[in-house]
Amino acid sequence: MKQAIQRIGRECIGFRVRMLNRIVTSIYDDALADLGLKASQFNLLVAVANREQARPAELAKILEMDESTVSRNVERMCAKGWFRREEGEDRRSHLIRVTEKGIGLIRRGYPAWQKAQEDVTRRLGPASIADLKAVLRKLRG
Repeated sequence: MKQAIQRIGRECIGFRVRMLNRIVTSIYDDALADLGLKASQFNLLVAVANREQARPAELAKILEMDESTVSRNVERMCAKGWFRREEGEDRRSHLIRVTEKGIGLIRRGYPAWQKAQEDVTRRLGPASIADLKAVLRKLRG
């Protein structure tokens, strides 16, 4: 069993992906901290802004997130005035829109995001960025 445990420690892809996620997220979180934003919130703002409106279930699918996590984040972001909830076609669904306050936050956050993006790109290098995109395409496919 000891050998199996050691092998898991040396070879686990899931462990390395989670570690990569924490490191990269930390870089973006640090860059956005002065705005009171987390990278996850910034990504959610941008995802909704790019669609003009979205349902929480759609966001969960697009962002590969749990629906309850998306709903919780949307609720908090509505309370901060970054999103506005509107009734959907039926009472069971609702649409999320970015408010002017949310758009302003994206505008103010863009330079911080750009700085983090450049930092991660510099650290990883263009070949690793290309490999990362290819891996995501393979896994999502």
